[in-house]
Amino acid sequence: MSSTKSSSPLIAGLVPRWAVAAFAVDVFFVLLFAFAGRQSHDSGPVLVVLRIAWPFLVGLVVAWAVLAWRRWPAARAWPAGVVVWLGTYAIGMVLRGLTGGGLAPAFLVVSILFLGLTLVGWRGYVSAKLHYRSRRLAD
Repeated sequence: MSSTKSSSPLIAGLVPRWAVAAFAVDVFFVLLFAFAGRQSHDSGPVLVVLRIAWPFLVGLVVAWAVLAWRRWPAARAWPAGVVVWLGTYAIGMVLRGLTGGGLAPAFLVVSILFLGLTLVGWRGYVSAKLHYRSRRLAD
């Protein structure tokens, strides 16, 4: 029983590594969104990033649960990227509003644009890159 790779049972048995990587990219962009907001408006401690990010991270997890339930490939811009984007945004804003977070119109616009560009954008880039590579190999 020799194994050169060690992986957790979750990754090895239930969740493909690419899905874990895709989820990590999404988490990175949600944290980047919160960090950028903190840098623009607040010079408080780094924990402020988590205070900003948590509603959107909850939304992200719920959106990923929908992807798993529907068995949609997580790295595709449509429908997965759009579901992740809009789910993250909508649930994040609802939770933010319910917990007393600000919902200024400018924040609503900047949030939907940033999350859309990043959560759908990286998927579109990967899809285009894979399509380009497969066409080059076919030629």
